[in-house]
Amino acid sequence: MKKLLSIIVTKIIILFLKFKNKGSSFPGKIALKIYPDILKHVSKNVETILITGTNGKTTTTALTNHIFNNAFIDCFSNSTGANMLTGIVTTYIKNYNLFNRKISKTAIIEVDEASLKHVCKYIQPKIIAVTNIFRDQLDRYGEVYTTLNHIKEGIKLCSNSKLILNGDEPLLCSLEKVYNNKFFFGFDNFKSDENTKNLNVEAKNCKFCGETYTYNFITYNHLGDFKCNNCGFKREKLDFSIADILENNINESIIKIKNNVITINQGGIYNIYNVLCAYAISTVCSIPDYIVIDSIKSFSKVFGRQENFKIKSNSITMFLVKNPAGFNETLNTINLDKNSEMSIGFLLNDNFADGQDVSWIYDVNLEMIKNFNIKELFTGGIRTHDMSLRLNLTEIEKPINTFEKYEDILKYLESKENETIYILCSYTCMLEFRKFLYNKNYLDVVW
Repeated sequence: MKKLLSIIVTKIIILFLKFKNKGSSFPGKIALKIYPDILKHVSKNVETILITGTNGKTTTTALTNHIFNNAFIDCFSNSTGANMLTGIVTTYIKNYNLFNRKISKTAIIEVDEASLKHVCKYIQPKIIAVTNIFRDQLDRYGEVYTTLNHIKEGIKLCSNSKLILNGDEPLLCSLEKVYNNKFFFGFDNFKSDENTKNLNVEAKNCKFCGETYTYNFITYNHLGDFKCNNCGFKREKLDFSIADILENNINESIIKIKNNVITINQGGIYNIYNVLCAYAISTVCSIPDYIVIDSIKSFSKVFGRQENFKIKSNSITMFLVKNPAGFNETLNTINLDKNSEMSIGFLLNDNFADGQDVSWIYDVNLEMIKNFNIKELFTGGIRTHDMSLRLNLTEIEKPINTFEKYEDILKYLESKENETIYILCSYTCMLEFRKFLYNKNYLDVVW
């Protein structure tokens, strides 16, 4: 009786909140209060794919869902990004059929790294995919080995799940005492002068002996073709790989996977990793290459992730940045725009979902923007003054405008004409500013 009550009450709350444009975690919280094991019940007859990792999981989940839809697979996903246990419960109940419980579906679910072990208590997924592991939300995750252990705890509850892992990530090639069937993805080669510099200090040393890794190449941060010359630990053999990058600019990338030439409607190395992970998941699930390739070409950007829109005559691109690795690679992606004079905004909050310790902004290589073709800079969010101070420390000789209200940022943007503007937002800034712009009729959807 409690199972049924939990489902009915939650469905009513979901319907009510839909008209209020409210978040999607609260209904799941109520469901768990009524019946704590509800996820185990509503996930029966559902073939589940879980996608976790520090960066890229939202885009990878959305792309995988897009591919499966194009393959005419009946699937659902937590597209709003509610990736903790309560949000995932909401997603399953929303898609649960009270009148025909034998309907088989596929769930493609983004999972917060620390929540994986809680979700896996109730679900035995077909696949667990892990994108990467970086420092993120220091007050919540601590250092990278804490995040790695969270993920391993979840995986160990699912011994029959297939693992799809970033093979260029040393931390994921060192999953000792994990005996699942594993598939690794990464780059066959990469043109870069880097082989040791600019490495994340927590991940540059061998987990087994402590020696510093050497690299044949680094794609970004600590990802790449690594090897420990002391104990011999090295990158796993890749099952899915990027054979070549034919083009990588601010608007698109063109890559080769096997003999397939694939166009991605976004620039940046991190987006290539996202595509490769989704490609690996789809291939392991026996979706034909032609469907996967066509789906990648037709994929639209996820809200707040390199999202393009207009404010008056200005071209705006919004990026989510939440840790040093992602921030640095976002700046590298913006630097692919060699033709435009640009203004860049940095919006920083310190809410729980952002991480309340913002000292990580001092680990970002913001000094690189001195080489960009910049017109002006601006900051916003709760920690706007911290962000302005960090920019001033770069000694960049450009105007830095500091705003405390989104209304003032919008007035500033509306005063410009025909400019290229990039806005880098922490997580809750991205949600708040998008909602603000939606209410001002500059965006068609909230999320």
